[in-house]
Amino acid sequence: MILAIDIGNTNTVLGLFANSQLIESWRLQTEESRTIDESWAIFRQLAMTYKIDLTALRGVVFGSVVPKLTFIFRKMSTKYLQIEPLEVNGGLDLGIELLVESPREVGADRIANSYAGGLLYGKPAIVVDFGTATAYDVIDEKGNFIGGAIAPGIETSANYLVEKAALLHRIDFTVPANSIGTNTQTNLTSGILFGAADMVDGMVYRIKKEKGWGDIPVVVTGGLGKVIAGISRSITKFDENLTLKGLYHIYKDCN
Repeated sequence: MILAIDIGNTNTVLGLFANSQLIESWRLQTEESRTIDESWAIFRQLAMTYKIDLTALRGVVFGSVVPKLTFIFRKMSTKYLQIEPLEVNGGLDLGIELLVESPREVGADRIANSYAGGLLYGKPAIVVDFGTATAYDVIDEKGNFIGGAIAPGIETSANYLVEKAALLHRIDFTVPANSIGTNTQTNLTSGILFGAADMVDGMVYRIKKEKGWGDIPVVVTGGLGKVIAGISRSITKFDENLTLKGLYHIYKDCN
């Protein structure tokens, strides 16, 4: 059994893999103030609740965009599981190249998404990850990460808008029936969700045109990915656990 940990700015996701299948996953709010012992206590309680035998763990792999938590989870693994974890970063020999100006600056989540996207869905491909930011990861015909784009995250932008506009209220992210809203709620959901879908379609069009690609896989993951996938014209697949799968497959291929 392998433990994969995706440490993001907003959420930390833990996944357990057995026989190449994701058997359990948990999403926690990222808290830099948590200690090694607190992090272990939360993970152990989750494992006990789901009747997971942690003595069956054979490996740990993690990717982090939060430097402080990189140390915390590494120490948690070595102290409580007696396992030296594999850290996914731009310096790791993955069998694919990071064809950008500064490979070591590429986030672990983008590396994992690119690895899984090419492996599971084909090459070339585009992966769109809806998180704190919306990241577009572009994979070439050989599976190499060749760059992409980063835009403000949907929820990040929506929350900022609501905070700054006194007459607006927090919304749920339910797709409205029409693009023309007739009240504040539907005006907001239309602008945010249809606007996000059209942004994705526009960016995908630009990337494909720039590379001379026709029909290629466009895979989305994270946050509101499932919602946007339902209203986008260019998205071909939603994979909620793509990043965890990427971490797992990197671990397997490096061991």
